[in-house]
Amino acid sequence: MTERYTIFSEAGDEYRLQFTTDRSNIIADRILDHLLQDGIEVVEVGLGHVGSTNVTSHRVLQQIEECIADFMTRNPNAILSYMCDFINLVPSNKKITVQEYRSRMFSAMFKRYMSQHHIVDIYDDEIKIDGVAETFYFHVIYHKMHEQYAKMIADGHHEDFDKPE
Repeated sequence: MTERYTIFSEAGDEYRLQFTTDRSNIIADRILDHLLQDGIEVVEVGLGHVGSTNVTSHRVLQQIEECIADFMTRNPNAILSYMCDFINLVPSNKKITVQEYRSRMFSAMFKRYMSQHHIVDIYDDEIKIDGVAETFYFHVIYHKMHEQYAKMIADGHHEDFDKPE
């Protein structure tokens, strides 16, 4: 299954949002197989910025949130998964990485969107991975009834990607 959305900014930049069930090897097959057996569909979210290096506007971010909320409302057995990227187009801040900045920003905006629209059973969990060379930020978006599956994905990410102690 693949769904695509195209969003245009006021400056004419093009953003391509894609929801796909293609396996990307970010989530281990053992976990995906278990979820599929239970009727849960893991959907990867991808966002591409085509056109320029303009900073993504608040309006575009809201449209992305609307697409995600709409997708989750229409797909009650879906869990969304994504990883914050490394592209360094955001203002530099030596205290946090680009990934952490994006992770915090999206989490705050998503929480606010859910609250403003009185959507009470959809959650966004950050999975912070302390990797060998750097820290990664994955997210899972899920319905409350699938909380145990979101935890399973998080535990699998930690098992597969955290640096050995």
